[in-house]
Amino acid sequence: QKAPLVFKNWYRQQAASILAERVTKYAAKHDFAYQKIKITSALTRWGSCSSKGTLSFTWRLVMAPMAVIDYVVVHELVHLQVKNHSKEFWGRVEEIMPDYKQRIKWLKTNGHLLSLV
Repeated sequence: QKAPLVFKNWYRQQAASILAERVTKYAAKHDFAYQKIKITSALTRWGSCSSKGTLSFTWRLVMAPMAVIDYVVVHELVHLQVKNHSKEFWGRVEEIMPDYKQRIKWLKTNGHLLSLV
């Protein structure tokens, strides 16, 4: 009965470490300033960006390939500068990650598999 909790905690720790590293890398390379990173248990969102500059990511994201993790990281970092999903937003995402549409497609096709159940 404890196994699911043990796995979830392990994934949360992995997510905290991996996402901090990826956010730091992309923020430094593309000049984004964020306040902090939170790891959540969100079921319907891979990530979010608060008006105060907090980037939140569900621990489930760490089960995805690194290319997909990087897409979600870039998506949320761009929201620090562009608060909506306008043409400007997607243009900025594409500048940083020209193949972002393939990464979104992977998430739409396989996202439901990123679960412990």
